[in-house]
Amino acid sequence: MTDTASRLLIGALALAQLCGTSFAAKKNPSPQTVTVKLPAPPKLKQIQGDQRVLHALDRLTFGPRPGELEEVKAIGLDAWITQQLHPATIDDFAMQERLARFPAMRLSEEDLTKKFPPGSVIRQVENGKISMPLFNGTERAIYENQVVADKRKQEQDKAKAKEATPSVVTNQSVAPPPPVLSDTEIAALLSLAPGPRLAKLISLPAGEYAPLRKQLLPVQRAALEDGMSPDQRETLVALENPRQVVQNELLQSRVLRAIYSQRQLQEVMTDFWLNHFNIFQGKTGEEIYSLVPYERDVIRPNALGSFEVLLVETATSTAMMTYLDNAGSTGPHSFSASGGPPRPFAPPSPPKGGSPRGLNENYARELMELHTLGVNGGYTQRDVTEVARVFTGWTIEQPPKGGPRFVFDESRHEPGTKHVLGVEIKDNGYKEGLEVLHLLATSPATAHFICRKLAIRFVSDDPPQSLVDRLSTVFLASNGNIGEVMRFLVQAPEFWSVAANRAKIKTPEDFVISAVRAGGIDVEDANVVVKAISDLGQPLYGRQTPDGYSMLSSPWINSAALLARMNFSLSLAGNRLSKGVTADWLSQLGATSLQQPEEQERQIENLLLHGQVSDKTRSLILQQLASAPQPPSQQNSARPIAMAGDGNGAVSGGIAQPKLSPPAPPMTPAQEHQAADRQAALTAGLIFGSPDFQRR
Repeated sequence: MTDTASRLLIGALALAQLCGTSFAAKKNPSPQTVTVKLPAPPKLKQIQGDQRVLHALDRLTFGPRPGELEEVKAIGLDAWITQQLHPATIDDFAMQERLARFPAMRLSEEDLTKKFPPGSVIRQVENGKISMPLFNGTERAIYENQVVADKRKQEQDKAKAKEATPSVVTNQSVAPPPPVLSDTEIAALLSLAPGPRLAKLISLPAGEYAPLRKQLLPVQRAALEDGMSPDQRETLVALENPRQVVQNELLQSRVLRAIYSQRQLQEVMTDFWLNHFNIFQGKTGEEIYSLVPYERDVIRPNALGSFEVLLVETATSTAMMTYLDNAGSTGPHSFSASGGPPRPFAPPSPPKGGSPRGLNENYARELMELHTLGVNGGYTQRDVTEVARVFTGWTIEQPPKGGPRFVFDESRHEPGTKHVLGVEIKDNGYKEGLEVLHLLATSPATAHFICRKLAIRFVSDDPPQSLVDRLSTVFLASNGNIGEVMRFLVQAPEFWSVAANRAKIKTPEDFVISAVRAGGIDVEDANVVVKAISDLGQPLYGRQTPDGYSMLSSPWINSAALLARMNFSLSLAGNRLSKGVTADWLSQLGATSLQQPEEQERQIENLLLHGQVSDKTRSLILQQLASAPQPPSQQNSARPIAMAGDGNGAVSGGIAQPKLSPPAPPMTPAQEHQAADRQAALTAGLIFGSPDFQRR
């Protein structure tokens, strides 16, 4: 059977199996442990033993790593869950050591835009609005390179536009640019120690570093940064593309946290809230700078804290204000709009063509529809307009003094009293917004909307209403303490029910991260993992619409998607993705030689899924292994004996004598190890791509 046919067969089985499943301004309210009287929970059949621990690892982490089942059992499941609910108590020093390779991720948005200037900053330098760095030679080289690159791009765009004019016809070939350095000079450059090597590159004429990199062979490009510190490597990337430094480090660090952090529930909840308060990184091309503090300072620290604090922090983030356009919203009766003192407020009805002039309702609408109340949360279009009026003046400092930051601009704020959800919001400037956020954060509709989303993520695609109601009660009683809601959720019988066990389908992100974790796969180049998630349909920060990616199963189940997952699985397991993402299956299994397919399948099945594989899937995998090319040492033993009359056996006395091929020479230890590794990789790839691994 061909590889394509086998993948299609696995994909078809996966699709059949998966589709068959039913699927005031009180800014800092103190989180508190609560005791609430709740209705008696339903009596449901519960999972037990190891299955219970695996269920917790599947739902509260990005999937178990090798040995983690035993670690949790040694600690005790309840104690482990308590630790995860209090991430500050968990030693994550090893994770911090991994993140040390990304020094830019420790910078403020102001310092990021200064050290790694985006296109808008470079254009301001060209226009004389911002000065070129004078006293930092490295920064100056980065700026000068970008100015030259931007001017070259403008010239190329003009040339392309001219060539596109019908009256202009040219067939002249363009001569390749002369080399920046000779072969001798390149050899001398690469022989330098890291510091002098970087200094030499910084001293190149502006605009010459990018052509030099194109001139180099791949092995020379690798040698260029050999031995350099993380800061030095950042400078190399920034000389060619400063924005790439920020984007690469943000996406890589997010993936590495998901794979390696011991604070797994915090990372799962960070992922949940990044999706809930979604920001698309490609709207202007420069959101990536504000996404660094957005993830680091807004979402992650509050992922298990107060929902109201999280709501205020997102509302005042430059990322959200840019993405949903509130930074540009101006009150129609404000000083800025009228060119004079604020006029008496007389709330008009919204015009038929949209919101009043200067007023932008995007943030107000998504705040209620997606962030708090939900689409059926009881608000009206008039409420949307009134909330938009409240948030006029919540903007970004213009022009930025040292970098983007939130400010309240009184001159752009709409004066007068507003009415939101039947509540009168008196004219009070910036505090009006805090009052509305408190009103929304403490609404029963918000409690229901948030708790239902949490139940969908952690329990089932269609969670019981009784569970959502109980969680909503906890949400309101604890002032929106997310950690308390999660504590009650993992105590709920619905969470541990047999029906909920392995009932969720992994999103592409969950699938890729869980496969890397399950296989104990070493990730040196996290860009490869970032790309794999994107290729499977869920690019990080890549959802254009503010609703975020679906947590339901149905959007991710189709034959094309499952086939793509199988292709990824075989590439990952077979070390064909990149040298920076590698698996060592024989070390994981403690084996050095070939084993029988059935024995090896069971070992890898236990490693990756702890035996949670159906008989149907196991049978299909063994069929694929049997049809795969066999190593020479196994070919003769597997060859069928020829029978009389079939042309393959010699007849003596009426009895067919078997005719065996000459025995193949025995494999060397190295050949046997290689064959065993290929067989283990194929087995692991088939298990990763199986419908059983798609579930959690």
